[in-house]
Parts: sequence; C-alpha cells; structure tokens
Amino acid sequence: MRGVFQKAGKGGTWWIRWTCPQGHRHEEKVGPKAAAQTLVERRRVAVKVDGFCLTTHRTRDVPPLFSEAAKDYLAWAVRDRPRSVRFRQSHLAAAMPALGPLTVADIMPTRIEQYLASRQHAGATGATINRDRAVLSHLFGQLVAKGTIQTNPVAHVPRHREAAEEPRPLTHDEEARLLMALDPTETSIAQLALNTGLRLGEIRSQAWRDVDLEARALTVTRPKSGQREVIPLNLTAVDLLTRLPKDGPTLFPTMRADFSRTFAKKARAVKVPVTFHCLRDTFISRLAPHVSGPVLMQLARHRDWRTTRRYLKIEGQHLREAVEKLVEADYDGSGTGRDVPVPAGPLPRGLD
Repeated sequence: MRGVFQKAGKGGTWWIRWTCPQGHRHEEKVGPKAAAQTLVERRRVAVKVDGFCLTTHRTRDVPPLFSEAAKDYLAWAVRDRPRSVRFRQSHLAAAMPALGPLTVADIMPTRIEQYLASRQHAGATGATINRDRAVLSHLFGQLVAKGTIQTNPVAHVPRHREAAEEPRPLTHDEEARLLMALDPTETSIAQLALNTGLRLGEIRSQAWRDVDLEARALTVTRPKSGQREVIPLNLTAVDLLTRLPKDGPTLFPTMRADFSRTFAKKARAVKVPVTFHCLRDTFISRLAPHVSGPVLMQLARHRDWRTTRRYLKIEGQHLREAVEKLVEADYDGSGTGRDVPVPAGPLPRGLD
C-alpha cells in the first residue's frame, strides 16, 4: 500500500509517510501493518478536509524546543535560501548552548538580551551581534507566522551599535608577499578579486556563460544585491581569464568550501593579517584617487553612498585646489567670470 513501509533493520514495525498541504514530508512510526494502513488513510482524509499538518498540530499542544525549531529553520534555508545556509547555521550554533534546551514559548526578550550580552562579553563585535539578532528574529518570525508562538521576542530587543569598520587595503609589498604564499589557483582567484572587486561568494558562483572576453565585460552571476550587475574587465583580468582552463560551468569549479579560512591562514603566515574581503578593499582604494565619487560607487557596486565615502581620503589642500580649478575654467580673461550654474542640493558629507 502506498505510504506504508518498513525500515531496514527496524524489526517488524511499520511506518507511514505522507505529505501535508504545506509541503512537509511526514513520517510516523505506527506498529502493525493493518494499523499503519488505517492511519495513513485517516491522514490523507485529514489533509484534504482540514489541511492537516503534523508539525502544526504538535506545536499547538507542546511548543518545540529551540533546538528543534532551529533544525526546521535550517531545513527551510536549505530548500529556499541555499546561499545563506552556512551563515544562518553559524549564528544558530552560537545560540544553541544558551537557547537550545528551552522551548520557544519560554524565550522572552530578557533571555535574548542576556544571550546577546554574553556574546558581547565573549568579544563579538556589534556587527556580529546584530547578525545573531537578525537570524533569531527571522526564525521567531516564522514561528509567529505558523501560529506556534504569539509574538516575536526579538522584536523588543534593540540593535547594538556597530563601529564603522575602516577599509583595509593591501600595500604593494603586502600584495607581493601574499601572492607568493598562494598556490596557482589561489593566486588566480586573488588576482581576479584585485582587478574586479568581486566578492569571494561572487567569484565562487561566477559562470563562464556570463564572461564576454571580446567585449571585456563580466556579468556577475550571483551578485550580492540580487540585481543585474555588469563590470568592465581590465587587461590584466582579461589575460587571467583567457589563461584559465575551462574545466566546468564556473571559473573555479574546484574551489574549496573553506577557501576563506585557508586564505587568511596563509596571509597570517607571511605577516599580512588580512581577510579575502581586503582584496576588494584594495581594488576600491586604488581606484579612488583616479575616478570621481559616482564612478567609484558604480565600479564598487555599492548601493549606499556612505559605503563608498569610506574609501575617499580627501585632504583639505585637495579641496582648495579643486575650487581654484573652477576659477581657472570660468575666467574669460576680461576680469569677470562667467555665470556658473550651482548644482541643487547639498554636497555629500565628507566633501563639503
């Protein structure tokens, strides 16, 4: 009978398997075969008539432990948000010792605040703590939507203040030492980041179909913004991509999952304490003196001007020279300057 089965090595016990309207695949241990056949028919009727879901039915009676809710949440992420599974998994793993043994109904805002405070005392930055908070809030938000709990306890917990992180570009000497410590494939990955500003996740996902060497352009296969992004390729990047073997649909099909950690370890070994993201900082910082703010923002693919502004180191003398150029450009030699239209709106902060 469909949906009735035995598991290997489980003796003579019979199980049933069925799917609810929410798409959950349920399995139940029943016992005798006849009882299993009867129960599976009842479940099918309950699914059609009442939209029965075993998970929802159980949580209405006994709220699940946080550890169980986290397991279900990660299963959802694997199915619907595969790109962020590791991110969510790491933040939930940190919360498990403090919240795992509690039921989700017992976790109040004060408990969340205590947990986040413990993270701060352990040395976590404000940014990390806010990511902890965001993952927890999303998990509890899903539980509220399912009717498992009434309110999201994280909604009443304030965010932590985040310190503005300054860019950490490499010097040319640090770049040379770092590249010598990498193997050929790692060097190619690093060189691509230095010449395009691509993030590690974007390089990992970059497909050959989105690379046009004739046009010297690259369409980011999976950009962080989720929007279509096309970046120009300089001659170094074109030469690098031309020499890469096309062994799969992506540029680096053999890139290891722990590449970021390996990269940082090799960097420390040559006394260059940087992460892979510092290569992107280097790309943007080296462009900054040669292009305008809007051009830099577009090449960096920032969505917020405040992020781009961190890379602009403008001294007072440079500002004075800039306004003097206005006089030189508009002076017509007759002793008076031509009328110059004034741009509307204030200048960006840092440039005023």
